[in-house]
Amino acid sequence: MKRVVRSGTLFGYLKAACEVGIDGEAMLSRVGLSKDFADHPDSLIPLDAFVRLLDLSATESGRNDFGSRVAVARGVPDYGLVSLLLREEETLGDALRTHAAHLHHHCDGIYVGLDTRFGNPFLSFRIFSDYPTTQVMEFAACGLVQLIRWLVGSDWNPAAVCHEHSRQTHAITQSAFFRCETRYDQVISGILLGRDALSLKVTASPAVLRRQAKTLIEQTLMSAPDHFEVRVAQIMSQQLHDSNCNADTLAEILGMNRRTLHRRLASQGLSYSALLQQVRSDAAKRMIELNSIPLAEVAEAVGFGSLSSFSRWFQSSFGCSASEWKRKHRLAVQ
Repeated sequence: MKRVVRSGTLFGYLKAACEVGIDGEAMLSRVGLSKDFADHPDSLIPLDAFVRLLDLSATESGRNDFGSRVAVARGVPDYGLVSLLLREEETLGDALRTHAAHLHHHCDGIYVGLDTRFGNPFLSFRIFSDYPTTQVMEFAACGLVQLIRWLVGSDWNPAAVCHEHSRQTHAITQSAFFRCETRYDQVISGILLGRDALSLKVTASPAVLRRQAKTLIEQTLMSAPDHFEVRVAQIMSQQLHDSNCNADTLAEILGMNRRTLHRRLASQGLSYSALLQQVRSDAAKRMIELNSIPLAEVAEAVGFGSLSSFSRWFQSSFGCSASEWKRKHRLAVQ
């Protein structure tokens, strides 16, 4: 799947590059991106190019907090029309659900989900890329916190921020920005919002204007291209941990029946089973390569009831054991 993001995501990059002493324009050129992105914020660029840009810039500068620096330099995320739509919601819970539903209009390679099952709501996020994602995950975490502060007030703080990757050498930028506990080596990345956060009121326009604005913005978004296979993959990714998740469940989430789901995937040359295999494979490789997550937890996270069944699937899918894959990856990055 070709993953793209609006070029407005690059806002803040050149400022952060200057702060750490690297040539931002040269780095943009190195990954095939134009320095004129500010003039065309709604144009689409490859998500992998942006992910690679942050990773290479962190290496070039020797600052492994570079992704966070870009997010802080950027300020409130620019989601285009989606940003306007969020501001017209009544509560933070409404805004975050709208954000999750419409984020594919801004970027079709990131998944955001709101989990309210365990008392304290948890806003999870995941980014799909063929390149190392530590920098872009920290970029995304800062962006989500900035977004929430824009919606409900700058004094809001998360209960905690969770990262799948290990703690970075430079963590002062993140700690100062989040103003809360940051947890590393977690099974899933996300923002622990706090028990009453979803009921917080959004700073918005009067109710009458809010309804009119929502109608106009939603009509515009409805006419935008629909990256259906990406939305399916994102929901699959969220549901992987549930071994009972199947095509019927996924179709229900999308508001259609199983037959329609299969027909729409087939129209794009895809099948449910092949897409599930791709999503599961990407998730398993990403977690294994983090090194900090036990294989038993990886197995559970990608939908297997036992480590033995996961091991058989991994061997069949990749031609080697998960332990061997982890060992090869560790040697490759040394």
